[in-house]
Amino acid sequence: MNEQVEVMKKIMELTDTMEEGMEHIKEKLNQRAPGKAVKMLLDTTTAFTHIEEALEPMLEELPENSIQEKTDKLRSALAVMVSEYEKSKGLRGREILQFSLEPAFKNWRAELEEVLKPYTLS
Repeated sequence: MNEQVEVMKKIMELTDTMEEGMEHIKEKLNQRAPGKAVKMLLDTTTAFTHIEEALEPMLEELPENSIQEKTDKLRSALAVMVSEYEKSKGLRGREILQFSLEPAFKNWRAELEEVLKPYTLS
């Protein structure tokens, strides 16, 4: 379990980095520079994928939670955002970020914190 606690701590650190990435994406979209947000969007998506892979083996051992449901929602929101960039160069990026991606990220992160915090405090 000690190894899993270290993984949990790294996961929470990476969610901090993802939050910074989301802020950068938002800033670039507000500046009407969607092209500059793409790299950060891809980095954020990669970070999410790494977290998802790290969580998978330990999900069954954690107390009852909705991590998987919130992970699925965030994955879907990221896919919509990436698709938007591929199809129309991010013209609807601000709308997707505000109404889909940010809420999904915040809900997912809050669930991770609630479930993992008891393990990472030790």
